[in-house]
Amino acid sequence: MLFGRTLRLPCDILFGRPSDTPSSPNEYLNNLEERLESVHAFARERMKLASERMKTRYDSGATGHHFKEGDQVRMYNPKRRRGLSPKLQQNWEGPYTIVKKLNDMSTSSEVT
Repeated sequence: MLFGRTLRLPCDILFGRPSDTPSSPNEYLNNLEERLESVHAFARERMKLASERMKTRYDSGATGHHFKEGDQVRMYNPKRRRGLSPKLQQNWEGPYTIVKKLNDMSTSSEVT
């Protein structure tokens, strides 16, 4: 309130003021439900689009590693030891030799 009057905001000038006529409680409730449903559907759609964009961006940086039998590999196995900074600890073990390829995602290996 400003000097006993309600404020006139820029959005009131653009969109007009909402009507001051009170509607019945049932009518108000129905309008509120419709608006909430539409806002919820809009938010769900936007979240789905954002999720797809993030997945596309993440997957663009992912690379597939295809190992063959006989390849030399190292295995990432972080271990925390007291008294030594994690930055200075060795997180990679190996080298290991691929003995058998079980499927596209997993292999069997042995220490060399």
